[in-house]
Amino acid sequence: MAKGSEFEREFCKEISLWWTDQNRDDIFWRSSNSGGRATVRAKVGRTTAGQYGDIAAIDFDGLPLLNLFTMELKRGYSKNTIQDLFDKKDSAAVQVWEKWYHQTTTSANSAGSRSWLMVVRRDRRDTIVFFPTEFYEYLRSKRCFQTDPHPLMRIQSEIRIEDSDETLDCDCVMMRWTRWKRGIKPSILREIDLEINCNKL
Repeated sequence: MAKGSEFEREFCKEISLWWTDQNRDDIFWRSSNSGGRATVRAKVGRTTAGQYGDIAAIDFDGLPLLNLFTMELKRGYSKNTIQDLFDKKDSAAVQVWEKWYHQTTTSANSAGSRSWLMVVRRDRRDTIVFFPTEFYEYLRSKRCFQTDPHPLMRIQSEIRIEDSDETLDCDCVMMRWTRWKRGIKPSILREIDLEINCNKL
């Protein structure tokens, strides 16, 4: 737990600096109980503004990013990888990555954000991010990932839900966190959020 909390604090500072062109490290911080409060309230039909996922905006300037991405962070879990989806036995239990995917997409749906971002760092490894292929292609159409266009990997798989017969279709891309930051300009995300909000009027 301590390892995950430290990673969340580190990530919040890093994404705050990226979002503000290295000017501020205090735009984002850990959400209440790492999104747990919103999850508990959702079970009784209540919404919790700004508290979905692991990252919250503690400054109004950060809201455009969270309007686009609900973020879930996973630290450690060194034995669990995306490969588990493809080499598991047919009789295997729901894999950890499937649980992560379900949690992340559920949080994004509850938050009403445009997309989601799953951030994973195993011990002694670089940080990797996952997000929907559809949104990756949309960002490409908005001048993102132009100089480094190819994701590390595209993943298409059926995701099982624990204690349910339902499944989800997963179609996402995976790339290094450093590559994600390099490929997207915050100014473009601000423009996209403004455009989406104007279209809602």
